[in-house]
Amino acid sequence: MRFLYKRPRMEQIQEELDTVMDVMVSDVFVYLDLFVFSFIFTFLLSPILQSLALSVLFCLGTYSLFSCVYFFVITRKEKKIKL
Repeated sequence: MRFLYKRPRMEQIQEELDTVMDVMVSDVFVYLDLFVFSFIFTFLLSPILQSLALSVLFCLGTYSLFSCVYFFVITRKEKKIKL
């Protein structure tokens, strides 16, 4: 069956990899990923948190903290600030 499979051209593979890399480093994907990680972090700490309101507040707090860290550390390195 291997002889029936035709390997794609290198240019086509490179175009697909470029598309995937553009999506992976986009800001929307990073912020969505940060939200998922903060939700998982909150879910794992749910036995310690006393109420649902505190859990929601903790989730929003961790999301905003990680978003600020991403914005000020990672994004600021890419965009040079002119003084």
